[in-house]
Amino acid sequence: GGYITCAWLVIGAGSMSITQSRAAALAVSRSGWRGGVPVRYLAVPPPPPPPSSYSSLAEATNEAKPKGKRNVFPVLAGSKLDPSESFLTGTNATVLEDMFQRYKEDPASVHSSWTRFFTNLDAGVQPGKAVTLQRQSRNQLSAIPATMTQGRDLFQISEDTIKLMAMIRAYRHRGHLVADLDPLDLNDSVDVDDVLVPYISRKELEPSYYGFSEADLDREFVVAGELPGPAVRKLRDVYALLRAAYCGKIGTEYRHMVSKEEKVWIGSMIENPNPVPFSRDEKLNILRQLAKAELFETFLSYKHSTAKRFGLEGGESVIPGLHVLVEHASELGVEHVIIGMPHRGRLNVLGHIVRKSLAQIFHEFTPHDDPDADSYLGSGDVKYHLGTSQHVKLENGREINFSLLANPSHLEAVDPVVVGKVRAKQFFTGDVERRKVLPILLHGDASFAGQGVVAETLELSDLRDYTTGGTVHVIVNNQIGFTTDPRYARSSPYPTDVAKTVGVPIFHVNGDDVEAVVRVCKLAIQYRQRFQKDVVVDVFCYRRHGHNELDQPMFTQPLMYKKIKNHPTPLTLYSRQLISEGVLSE
Repeated sequence: GGYITCAWLVIGAGSMSITQSRAAALAVSRSGWRGGVPVRYLAVPPPPPPPSSYSSLAEATNEAKPKGKRNVFPVLAGSKLDPSESFLTGTNATVLEDMFQRYKEDPASVHSSWTRFFTNLDAGVQPGKAVTLQRQSRNQLSAIPATMTQGRDLFQISEDTIKLMAMIRAYRHRGHLVADLDPLDLNDSVDVDDVLVPYISRKELEPSYYGFSEADLDREFVVAGELPGPAVRKLRDVYALLRAAYCGKIGTEYRHMVSKEEKVWIGSMIENPNPVPFSRDEKLNILRQLAKAELFETFLSYKHSTAKRFGLEGGESVIPGLHVLVEHASELGVEHVIIGMPHRGRLNVLGHIVRKSLAQIFHEFTPHDDPDADSYLGSGDVKYHLGTSQHVKLENGREINFSLLANPSHLEAVDPVVVGKVRAKQFFTGDVERRKVLPILLHGDASFAGQGVVAETLELSDLRDYTTGGTVHVIVNNQIGFTTDPRYARSSPYPTDVAKTVGVPIFHVNGDDVEAVVRVCKLAIQYRQRFQKDVVVDVFCYRRHGHNELDQPMFTQPLMYKKIKNHPTPLTLYSRQLISEGVLSE
């Protein structure tokens, strides 16, 4: 039942060279070859074991157990070689002899490690002492530019790289919290310690939070696979890219999404270091749409100064955004657009997006002048609750069928009606891929956060029997609900947080930057057509008048409306921008 050991006697089968190295001798003793000549092995019975001093097998077994800590070096069973001499096997005998002969002829002809090994053997050092194990230091980098290391070891470089990745992650997750979204900068006039606002500064977005100093900004880091563009970048460039992508006029929330593919796609779009600029013609077209929206409201304010119209003043940039969204949607295959919206801005959308006759809109302000008014006013509902259907030829030459549904004052009640009509139209037109019929829902900030039908409709958005292939939601965020400040209306920083429950992307944008609004709307329709899911565009703007044009908001929001009174309109701001860029003259 015990182990049987054998001793081997080597008898040469021919002439052999005499090796003077213990290394070769040790290796050859385990090999079936010596100097290229085969050898024969003869088994010799082992010597009898010494008389046992143990009284039982248990004592022998316990005595055989190793004492103390186990040897951390791997040792082959039956081998008497030291771990440092594990290469001294018969398999390597020929190589060992060759290296030894070279060493004898010229020590410089072999690597320094072999020179030290043979020298130690000739000096008669003890087994296991001839080889000095030297592991190349993993703390030093030699093939990396000095601008990346600055004398730091690998561990320091690794730690700093991990910190940089943490900073990139912080921007992707929370950069929107410090984005320049509010045209009025309302947080400058309130006690920020007492409010839930989305743009309180976060220290973790600064390099100093991670231990980087001013001198570190010119250090280079490997960001391949993490950021688009060059594989190696200076910390200064990475910081500038992240600030521009996440903390400018656009704030993006997308890291809560489940799909990695969708997150990578959105990241590649917003982190693009070289976004395509708008051409001169595109800028002039944006200006034209913005002018139409503002002059429409101005005309009505003078012509019908005592009439309620729930104008879009303060949020006019939504019109050029919707215009580009529809134009680009038609290029991506959309043929039908069905819109649902509240009363604020409805007349402007009817006139400039759906192309309802302006003469008819103006006539509805004085319906009593028309004896046939009942034939088209129906129940006599107010003009800002009415809808229409229109076949429109777009500027790009394509055609779109518009339907803007009528909607009562319940605001969000129209949401399931819109998606239901879209689903039906997709069925009857054979749009099985759901790319030809597009639902667009406009919302107020307070109603989107406060009315349960919004969440109910969102939860239906990705169900097999209810999906429409994605709805584009546009929030006209006036930062006020009737007369209620958002601080006292909801617990979440944004009105759009309810959309996170279904994992859709949310793009916040400063309504005073009309080009940013256009860029985000274009990105939103690209996402919808590519991934067939809902997407939210949150346009931060303001309401220049009260709840309606006859209200006096200075009683309830004096600080806010003091700022609004002195704030230039989006058209004024964009005109100044184009003049400064040389696109327009005075």
